Amino acid sequence: MPHPRRSSPRNDHAIRQIKHVLDQELVHLVDMSDFERNEPDQHQKALYSRALAALAVRGQAGVSSNEAADSLIDGRDDHGIDAIAVSETTSRIWLVQAKWNDQGRAGFKQNEALKFQRGWKLLENREFDRFNDRIQNMADRVHRVLLDPHARVHFVVAVSGDGNLSRDVTDTFDEIFEETNGYGLKLDLQVVGTHALLDQIRADRAPEDVPIVATLDQWIHVDTPAEMYQGIAQASQVAEWVNEVGGGLFARNIRASLGTTDVNSGIMESLTEDPEHFLFLHNGITVICEGITAEYPKRRRQSEEVRLTLERASVVNGAQTVTTLHRAFQEHPDEVAEADISLHVICVSDRSSLLPTRITDTRNRQNRVEDRDFVALDETQALIREDFGTQDLAYTYKRGEPDPVPEHGCSVVEAAVALACAHPNVKLAVRAKQNVDSLWEQGADGAYPLLFGVQPSVHQIWGSVRLRRAVGDHLHGLGKKLRGRGSDMADRADLLVTHLVFRFIGGKETSTDDFDWDSTLERAGELVDTVFPWLLHHVDSEYVPDKTSLTRTLADPTRCRELGDLVLRDVLAQKSTPDIDTAYRLQQGQRKRKPRRPNSVAILMDAGMLNSGVPLEYRPTSANEEQALKAWLDEDERRSRATWTHNRSRPLLWESDGAYYSPSGLVMRMYELAGWENAPVAVQGPAKWNIDGRSIAEHAERIFADLGKDG
Repeated sequence: MPHPRRSSPRNDHAIRQIKHVLDQELVHLVDMSDFERNEPDQHQKALYSRALAALAVRGQAGVSSNEAADSLIDGRDDHGIDAIAVSETTSRIWLVQAKWNDQGRAGFKQNEALKFQRGWKLLENREFDRFNDRIQNMADRVHRVLLDPHARVHFVVAVSGDGNLSRDVTDTFDEIFEETNGYGLKLDLQVVGTHALLDQIRADRAPEDVPIVATLDQWIHVDTPAEMYQGIAQASQVAEWVNEVGGGLFARNIRASLGTTDVNSGIMESLTEDPEHFLFLHNGITVICEGITAEYPKRRRQSEEVRLTLERASVVNGAQTVTTLHRAFQEHPDEVAEADISLHVICVSDRSSLLPTRITDTRNRQNRVEDRDFVALDETQALIREDFGTQDLAYTYKRGEPDPVPEHGCSVVEAAVALACAHPNVKLAVRAKQNVDSLWEQGADGAYPLLFGVQPSVHQIWGSVRLRRAVGDHLHGLGKKLRGRGSDMADRADLLVTHLVFRFIGGKETSTDDFDWDSTLERAGELVDTVFPWLLHHVDSEYVPDKTSLTRTLADPTRCRELGDLVLRDVLAQKSTPDIDTAYRLQQGQRKRKPRRPNSVAILMDAGMLNSGVPLEYRPTSANEEQALKAWLDEDERRSRATWTHNRSRPLLWESDGAYYSPSGLVMRMYELAGWENAPVAVQGPAKWNIDGRSIAEHAERIFADLGKDG
């Protein structure tokens, strides 16, 4: 008979600390009215599991104990979700499932992950009435967050155990995430085991008045209107602050550590691979303190170091950098010791002053140049504004200008969205729904030239905007009468429905000056009542709800085009419009046709998987090619390197000449410059340019394959 596992002293200590916090701060807040008739041991286990879920919510969402307790929905009809926390300001949702064991041996099994999966599917389809009464008070908030195409949903597994998940459990979560991630809504998994919970508790307990020391070189000092030092600090010293102060170091920051992100991974890479240039590659950090003492170990000169002792200090900008520095210092101390970082220290001793709040807000929300800002340089926009003026209408196109009163005009954003819906290619409406900033993309295949390359008339813009509004308003009213997936479709498919309405009335005709917009607007409700039921019918028929993510379907231009063709076929054939049952009964779906694969660049651009600036490396794909180009490539290593950009037609910026190329066009140019006489007349360029050891073509193929997984 095997011996039971013995707990380690460290584990026993952690469990005691966690249980103490649960007893003192959360247990009395947990509603256990549904367990009054249960056996005492069942009651106790459920009580601590719920309290543990609340503790996880408190730490992950950064809310109070009362708010964390209010997030609990555990009980009958919870569908595998113990707590739901919602942040509308940051468009985030935390779904928590907790497991408590007094000995610290709680685990998480595949059947529990599958329950989590089913619960999420119900939430995504807005079937809130399938849950218990505890979720009803937060249903509207969950719904509003899920309407944001860039919302994040965190699946949190909280256990009083080591937190190690088996392969079948992680595979189950991967299946959930692969269905949705990359198409707007972002899902991730956060596992909070015993020691992570203890770290959270320690951070909460950390005193806020532990002084920290910052030693600066090449510093400057300003003493009015507030005292400020700016200079260069050793990264290793900053990394030690986390050990000294804990979570209190970020008390005033608008964000806690976000864990492993693309940005933080980049910081880690810079620290470990190029520490001497870290100072130049990162913005630095800002610290606000209430008291400051300066010491000068040598002479009081800016060329000599100054040692600052900071009282009640908080990092208000750069929390991600500091936490990544701390992790890097633990794993790569020698590399971090070579790195420096820019540091701003601002002292505000008056606790009633609003300056710290203003500094925190401003330094975390610095203006950046966006693609839309370049629209203001386009003369076409100025001409459109002038034309609007002739009709006593207002039109704004510069970022920061207040939008006109809806009855008397519109902004360039509203105009672009309406024109995207009116365009015969559905991909523009799909892009606009996912990210309106995609409408400012320039280049031959960019959206902006397609919308404004030939100046649209006031008649076309204003009519399109009003029709877009009318369709949206009618859909909103219709959505209020529906529930679950039907209501969700009314909310999220508004631009697709508008596109189909434009196609039904004859999209090309709307660009003419004699198009009758007034009669069309009078029919807007009738048009929606015809188009929307057919769209809902074909979405259910082509993409079965239990097996296919609606998020992914509405984010896929190919699927939306196929759905549009089916809808218009039936509408134009004047078939009887299918009824929408208020109970929303799903219909038997027919087999989905396999979509035609777009080119690799289009897939990567639409998925938004690659950030501008990602480095690429050229790798020959045949022995003949390698032999023909090797000597030429060896002469200048820049010839093998390029950078990914958001130029849709020519996304590769070649390091050798600073010009933009398509993947295939650049390879052909290289063949030409290398003087390869037997070069092929055509190539598959995406197969030869690599990112992280995988070709562009392979990245695109993986994304496209994910699009086709319907279960």
